[in-house]
Amino acid sequence: MAEQSETDITEHEITAISEPELELPRQRIRVVYEKGEAIKFISHQDEFRLWERTLRRASLPLLYKLGFNPQPFIQFASPLGVGITGARELVDITLSPPQLLAEIEEQLRQKLPPGVTLHALTEVPLRTDALQTLLIGADYTILIYAEPDELAADLLPQRIAAFLAQIEIPRERERKGEKYIYNLRPLVFELRYEGYDAASEEHRIFLRVQQRDGATGRPDEVVAALDLADFARTLRRERLYRHDQPEDVAIFAAYAVISQQEITIQPTAPRKAKRWHEKRPAKTNKPAATGRSIGERAGDEFG
Repeated sequence: MAEQSETDITEHEITAISEPELELPRQRIRVVYEKGEAIKFISHQDEFRLWERTLRRASLPLLYKLGFNPQPFIQFASPLGVGITGARELVDITLSPPQLLAEIEEQLRQKLPPGVTLHALTEVPLRTDALQTLLIGADYTILIYAEPDELAADLLPQRIAAFLAQIEIPRERERKGEKYIYNLRPLVFELRYEGYDAASEEHRIFLRVQQRDGATGRPDEVVAALDLADFARTLRRERLYRHDQPEDVAIFAAYAVISQQEITIQPTAPRKAKRWHEKRPAKTNKPAATGRSIGERAGDEFG
């Protein structure tokens, strides 16, 4: 018998898919992990597959959604951009049947690939809100690698001060294939220079941004706005803040909540809907440009 591939669904998983979802005993696990340098250039889809395969290698009963193309119940708090690492990332995983937390942790630690470090895992209620809807902000560390003769230490504080003094910093993004212009400045709550380390030849910058649906500050955009995109750099998300955590809410009470409408400078132009008769050229009985009809030309070819 051929060996089962990683993408095959096990007999247990098929059973879980075919039974009514509400009848299944389920368990929702929240994992805190680090996405390290070794995997910082993988896409979000690749990271999703990484977790799915890890859970299956660990023989954990991952629950799949119903449908023609079953997808596992794996939910990230906020996908990181390619090239960005995360010190304490969050992912929710649903298992069926439930397992002991100690066994889940042991099996995951054995099967996680290099570049992923497991910090903690807890069980959360099944009806907990989706992680993405809980987010209110994030902290980042921006490391710029440059020697003093390439980038003077006093230049960065000057650029940061100029950034913070502005009211509007236009940047371009893309949503559903359409480009639009937005104002980055209100999304940046804190930005400060934390010094230069001569041993590692790195400048350290602290960044705190809002992270809400439709209004999220991105560290790569801040780097570009500071005119530092040409320097080697590391972008690391240190912490995510959520509105279900009293400590996080207290920290972000000092900042105004910025809506998507407030930062939109040039909204996405609506796509013009085509009428049914505009989708293809209308048929015509007119002769071709040569002055001879299709029937006459066909007669020449086959007659």
